[in-house]
Amino acid sequence: MFLFVTACAEPEKPVTKAEAAKVAASLTDAMARRDASRFNELLDTDAFEKRLVSHAHNQLSRPLVKGAMKNMQSGEYGLQMVNSLGDEGTYELVKQYEKDGHQHLIFRMYNEQLNYHDFELVKKGNQVKIADIFVYLTGENLSSTLAESLLYVSDGEAASRTGKKDAVKVQLIKKHLNANNFEKARQVFETLPAVVREQKLFKMIYIRIASGLGDDEYLAALNKFQQAHPDAPNMYLLMIDAYFLRKDFPAALRCVNSLDSLINKDLFLDYYRALICKESQDDANKLVCLERLHQNLPGFGDGTLELINAYVEDEQWDKAVPLTRQYRKSKNADTATLEALYLLYPDFQKKMEATF
Repeated sequence: MFLFVTACAEPEKPVTKAEAAKVAASLTDAMARRDASRFNELLDTDAFEKRLVSHAHNQLSRPLVKGAMKNMQSGEYGLQMVNSLGDEGTYELVKQYEKDGHQHLIFRMYNEQLNYHDFELVKKGNQVKIADIFVYLTGENLSSTLAESLLYVSDGEAASRTGKKDAVKVQLIKKHLNANNFEKARQVFETLPAVVREQKLFKMIYIRIASGLGDDEYLAALNKFQQAHPDAPNMYLLMIDAYFLRKDFPAALRCVNSLDSLINKDLFLDYYRALICKESQDDANKLVCLERLHQNLPGFGDGTLELINAYVEDEQWDKAVPLTRQYRKSKNADTATLEALYLLYPDFQKKMEATF
């Protein structure tokens, strides 16, 4: 009995740096293949459930928690991640670090919109698992976001019935968003009760919807969220687009730099700096950012195209031509954009033709 009690009291074994790196590599590979199964295997639903219950201050019924965890165990969240990437999106490791004795992995999710996931790793037996995920776009842990939603559903029998109907509508909204049917997504969203639409999570969902409804609607949604949650940890990420649309480029750049400091750091953010500099006609710094981006992330096609365009505008043929030839060999080269560049800059086309 003494040996049994001693064994049960042993502290949790820490995840090593090497183990965390191995998890990062396997998850990167799986997401590149659009395979959600690796993420689903890594998620420690027991640890996640404990955190969810803690965030809800033990106010949730057991059946409700069980139903939510069954949904997590089904692999739905991993599938949502894959769907969000689409065909062209990327999911890449930004950094590995240690905090409070736990290994963490920060991944960047990019598919025209930017998000980050910070995975906290734990060890369950001899297996490395994900205990929780800090989602930068919501500014909180996934367990906390889910707890908030479940607290609404559990608020009385009538609310519970409404919550079940709402859950069906949310799935329909996600379906429309994955198909880029933003107007249909809005129509369904507007049928949700006002008390639901005012939740932080659902405000975030509407921001996603509004991003496909035009700049005015998107800016209005971002402004409304900023007014309601001025101190939210995710404001740096959200307000990049808001300031950009307002044409307040210095403020947009400050948000990018603050986000970069918060992550410490992501080389990819030079792409956002370059786009801001482009709009503010700061060509010198635009070129610095694009060249640094290409040096650090040569496989990022959108960044390479922007750099080619910058070289062409400056008539730097000694740089534009070899970079374009190299880019054309890449698997996902955007030849349509290159053809448009040839039409806009006939000298560029002549220079390219002279090299063949």
